[in-house]
Amino acid sequence: MPNQLAVVQSLRQDVIGPHHHYYFGEIATMPTEPYDAVTDAMAAILERVAVTVDWRRLLVEATWRHLSLHPDHKEELNQYKSEAEDVVCGECLVEALLQENTGAPDWRREPSAAMRRQAVDWATIVADVLPYRRGAIEHQYRTPHRGQ
Repeated sequence: MPNQLAVVQSLRQDVIGPHHHYYFGEIATMPTEPYDAVTDAMAAILERVAVTVDWRRLLVEATWRHLSLHPDHKEELNQYKSEAEDVVCGECLVEALLQENTGAPDWRREPSAAMRRQAVDWATIVADVLPYRRGAIEHQYRTPHRGQ
């Protein structure tokens, strides 16, 4: 799926930086095994995020934002129905996902999430902290998904 690939590739590049590929797909500037291992690790991060997000709540919050801020849908504001989930735009989904406030956000007062961490070199921070890692644990917010 294009979204899965885009996320994995973006995270992988944050970790290892850009690398040159030969024409037939083999990595030219680093060994293939660690490159593939980082790719798998980034896919694991995406899977963890995917099963942790409360998608139903996200859709409700995104729908409320969409109905509150987009003038072409204001007439639907007081008639919330499950079909409204079909009219949510990508911008509203992104803002609902990134909203840090708990409870019902006031989308008119605060329509956009603050993107304060775009310049953070998260991979370096994680690498610096890894010596303190004690082992893998089951995260408290992880929800069972697809038979797990």
